[in-house]
Amino acid sequence: MSSVLPPPLERYLTKAGAVSSSVSRIVIEQRGTMRLDPAGKWLPFTAEQWLAVSETSFCWHARVKMAPFVTAVVEDAYEEGHGRLDAKLWGAVSLAHGEGPAVDRGEIQRYLAELPWNPGALRRNPELRFEERPDGAVRVYTQERTLYVDLFFNAAGDVARIFCANRPYREEGLRAWEGHFSEYETLGGLRIPTRGEVTWLLGEGPFAYWRGEVVSLRQA
Repeated sequence: MSSVLPPPLERYLTKAGAVSSSVSRIVIEQRGTMRLDPAGKWLPFTAEQWLAVSETSFCWHARVKMAPFVTAVVEDAYEEGHGRLDAKLWGAVSLAHGEGPAVDRGEIQRYLAELPWNPGALRRNPELRFEERPDGAVRVYTQERTLYVDLFFNAAGDVARIFCANRPYREEGLRAWEGHFSEYETLGGLRIPTRGEVTWLLGEGPFAYWRGEVVSLRQA
């Protein structure tokens, strides 16, 4: 329960590379597939995302191909202390909008889960707190101890999995949620995982809903 980095994270950052004090954001480009429900088809997307280094803030801007000649523009964000989710057909016709305390919580947990793409925030974001766990994970949390994500390391010392037991799932309450990272490469001067997959762990079984790769990174 400290702002001091535990040894596993210190070792991880040594491998990840340094982030200059003049850098305020990490900007990544992604491509991949996602689906809206367990029985849904996988839909291709491209996205650009920025993640703040010194505060809990990000915005994911994606174009999702829903069908031939049908594209949805999706923004998932946590900015100025509030989360939001917007989906618009062709970027104009609203398909979905989400905000409020549950969305705030979910977006904060997304920021924590994506720290492997934003390693400088582990040292430079003063809002983050850390706790070593008996299972070898490092818990990263902010605001309160229940607002967390656990980082699990593989034998090489890289973050290979993230987990939390209490992320808001639609209107159904809190559910377990996990992600897997792999294929670490150096992009834009930082060593990051270039592939990821995210899964809801629901009572009826796992629901993998996002698979993607990072194709570029720059420090801004």
